Parts: sequence; structure tokens; C-alpha cells
Amino acid sequence: MELLGICSSCGAAGKLFTCQLCGGLVCARCLDPGSGVCRQCAGGRRAGDLLGGQD
Repeated sequence: MELLGICSSCGAAGKLFTCQLCGGLVCARCLDPGSGVCRQCAGGRRAGDLLGGQD
């Protein structure tokens, strides 16, 4: 099944993937295929939020 919609990171329309860390729906451009996480989580911007605000 293919999920189509608007990327929660960049706003582009197209096929979406689920970030393995935050659960956000992101496009292929905003997903790191090696880790399965979005650009924001890969950059540490959301990972700290999920760990209680620690950066």
C-alpha cells in the first residue's frame, strides 16, 4: 500500500514514509534511508524533545 499526502517536514506532496523515531510522515527527500528517520530527527532536533528536552 502506498501512502500519498503532504510531507510534515517540507510540505511537498507525494509518496510518504514514516519516521522510525518521531512517527512523522515525510517524503523521500526528507527521510534518511540508512536510518529510517526524518531529517529533523537525524539532525537531533526532535530526538532531544523525545528524551525529555535534553539536547
